[in-house]
Amino acid sequence: MNKVIGIPSDGPELSDNISEHFGHAKYFVGIEIDMNNNYIKLFSLRNDGHASCMEPVMNMKNRKVTDMIIGGIGGRPYMGFLQVGINLYQGIYGTLKDNVECLLGGKLKPLAGASCGDNSPHQHNQ
Repeated sequence: MNKVIGIPSDGPELSDNISEHFGHAKYFVGIEIDMNNNYIKLFSLRNDGHASCMEPVMNMKNRKVTDMIIGGIGGRPYMGFLQVGINLYQGIYGTLKDNVECLLGGKLKPLAGASCGDNSPHQHNQ
């Protein structure tokens, strides 16, 4: 079964950098990975804002995303992803392509909790 990886991004291409914070991403990019670890971009959605933290979570679920690579994320969307069964991985600063290759190489760790809190300089509106 193929995986679909979602990544909050600064731009719509695999050459763009991962966003430092899930809710403030300019785009959400989806990448399909087959059983041979080949990958292609499935979608890039412009983030024009959202009314609640669960809106982008449900958008990823509805697009069959199985895993997310995250730069930073607040508590509500973190818990939302856990509730809908989407695995979270701590991304590295770099391009989406770099992050996908690190995930495929087993170099990204599962995200153990929210990484952006109320005192974060890029506070997420909850």
